[in-house]
Amino acid sequence: MPEELFALAPAKVNLTLEVGAARADGYHELASVLQTLALADEVTLRPASTPSMQVAGPFAAGTPEDAGNLAWRAVDALASVLGREPQPFHIRIVKHIPAAGGLGGGASDAATVLRLLARRWPDAGEEALATAAAAVGSDEPFLLAGGTALVEGRGERVTPLRDLPEHGVVLFIPPDTLPNKTATLFAALDRDGQVDEPAVSRSLAGRLPVRVTGADLYNSFERVAFDCFPGLAELWERLEARTGEAVRLAGAGPTLFWIGPAESVDAVVGAAEGVGCTVIPTATAGSLWRR
Repeated sequence: MPEELFALAPAKVNLTLEVGAARADGYHELASVLQTLALADEVTLRPASTPSMQVAGPFAAGTPEDAGNLAWRAVDALASVLGREPQPFHIRIVKHIPAAGGLGGGASDAATVLRLLARRWPDAGEEALATAAAAVGSDEPFLLAGGTALVEGRGERVTPLRDLPEHGVVLFIPPDTLPNKTATLFAALDRDGQVDEPAVSRSLAGRLPVRVTGADLYNSFERVAFDCFPGLAELWERLEARTGEAVRLAGAGPTLFWIGPAESVDAVVGAAEGVGCTVIPTATAGSLWRR
């Protein structure tokens, strides 16, 4: 086996995201149809004398290079599940996915590290990987599989679905996010008081594979995101006015996205020029790991 292992860590978008009631353990019941994208970070793993990490790339700023990084935690989580002493590795991540934007970049880096560790640790089967992924976070179990899937519980129950047909996707990255933004949005939803049932997610899951547009999607966080992220409502309105298309919130935001025919991507990118955000064209993508 080569000393250095490499894999891509894809971004994700939530086609649906329904937030249910808070549970006794403090988490909320979720139902979401998730989709991986062609946009991806690059992750390299190699043995080292001491644990270390390097983060580079266009969206490296603000990404921790220590135990605060989810990818670093993934090594310890899997070692714990397997009853191993944590082995020191050097992890290098090239960030093409904007951090803290609702696109799952950090979680995907962690899930990819788990997949790379499984090549080196033969006792790391699917059950152990899933347990470690859930210990690291809520998006990691889906990103361990990728493709298109229905996710329920707090994220640990993943049902693979037939792949969404290829769609074009355009991401709109606002210049600012919020500290502790996921907790902030969940708290805002709790104050809002509305509890969503998983009807939209299960309906879409049952109809796949179908073509979708933003008008077909749903995200509970859209009820409160305008109040939590300064300037997001104005950006959203400008984008929809410029493109003439529905634009949706990615996960807990603040990234917004358009989804539709691949041949329309250039027109959407052109319409958004000068709107005051970073624009990234990409596409839906199948799983890198499922067979």
